[in-house]
Amino acid sequence: MQVIADGGVVASSTFTPPHDKTIKLEIISQKSANDDAGRTGVQIVLVHGSYHGAWCWKDTFMPYLSARGFDVCALSLRGHGTSTVPVDEETGERAKVAGSLQTHADDVRTFLESLGDDKQVVVVGHSFGGLIVQQVLADQSTNGGPSNVVGAVLACSVPPSGNQAMVGRIFKAAPWLSVKITYAMITDAFKKDANLMQDIFFRGPGSLPDTESLRILERLQEVQIRMLDVAALPNDLPVKTPKSAASGNWPPVLVLGAEQDSIVDSDGLRETADAFCTAPLTLAGIGHDVMLDAGWETAAEATADFITKRTV
Repeated sequence: MQVIADGGVVASSTFTPPHDKTIKLEIISQKSANDDAGRTGVQIVLVHGSYHGAWCWKDTFMPYLSARGFDVCALSLRGHGTSTVPVDEETGERAKVAGSLQTHADDVRTFLESLGDDKQVVVVGHSFGGLIVQQVLADQSTNGGPSNVVGAVLACSVPPSGNQAMVGRIFKAAPWLSVKITYAMITDAFKKDANLMQDIFFRGPGSLPDTESLRILERLQEVQIRMLDVAALPNDLPVKTPKSAASGNWPPVLVLGAEQDSIVDSDGLRETADAFCTAPLTLAGIGHDVMLDAGWETAAEATADFITKRTV
């Protein structure tokens, strides 16, 4: 355990999904820093995107939200952080991808259920983690998923239809940037080049101090498996949403975007917001990794304000 300034005690644990006993998911938790009078009673669960892990929230969102009176935890999806890397049952070797959209959603859903029905839970998903959270919400609202989820935040999230249309739009608008991002993702070149990494996930080279940029680069290098099979992903899409589903009990959702996001464009952001019958909130002067880029406080504040307004 350790104590982070302005936040509560931090602890690490694991969670084994009941549907797959071979997997242990890394969980980093931080209690509210406030006394009983200042506690909100809300549990926030943070879900990262591709190549990241629970670590990406630990020094920013977690202490901030803890100081705002929330209990907060971040999980590492299978194959990320210190979570178990899946094995191919036929070959016994490392699987080519960490899991399907539904597999990841089931992992998150069962973790949320393990928190208990007496908890008010708000789940936050970033990038492809946002798409996973959308699937969890669809399962909750239409298939009897976890009943304790009272809200969600989709931060720079892949929209319900996936990322294929976005890739095409970005190519038309900025061909060189599109080629650079696609090449970097296919070859993992961004793991070896701090400037390229900042082009993709941040506002561009110079967004972060060199020491912080190198620290993040080293963490990205730890992931040796792709989160999803992007080529097969369209078979699972679009995800059901309040707009497309005939019925369901959907919680309120904040759709959060970043003005200088190189991965999720404004049309993708609007698609997600429209699907959840809300208006997007776009943050100025920040890139895709809203929890790590300079100015992350604005994203954390928007998240906390939304949760406070909707649940406390």
